[in-house]
Amino acid sequence: MYVVVLTSFGIRTIDGGFNWLHALSVLTFCTLTAGLLAIRKGNIKAHRGFMTGSYFGLLGAFVGVLSVPSRRIPQLAIHELPILGLLILILLGTAALTITGIVQIRKASSIRSDR
Repeated sequence: MYVVVLTSFGIRTIDGGFNWLHALSVLTFCTLTAGLLAIRKGNIKAHRGFMTGSYFGLLGAFVGVLSVPSRRIPQLAIHELPILGLLILILLGTAALTITGIVQIRKASSIRSDR
């Protein structure tokens, strides 16, 4: 998420400036940092809140991108459907690998705690 937030500042308006979306990037940077600090202090409830907020913000941004027909993703769906399908498969594969890794880590930690 930090990589995405930081690279968003490289995307500028036509005149080279920033717009209101960059303010959301700053907000996301702050909530991610607050969530990491919270978990380091052992405050799981605060961490969960910050991370959930960041996740729903990401989903909101995604819906916003999809709802504007002139943006890249809707254009891919119209003109380059096979490329969009490949990108979706890559995203689903990445998600599956991430979930598999989390499950493996949890299994390993529960085996260690049973000993």
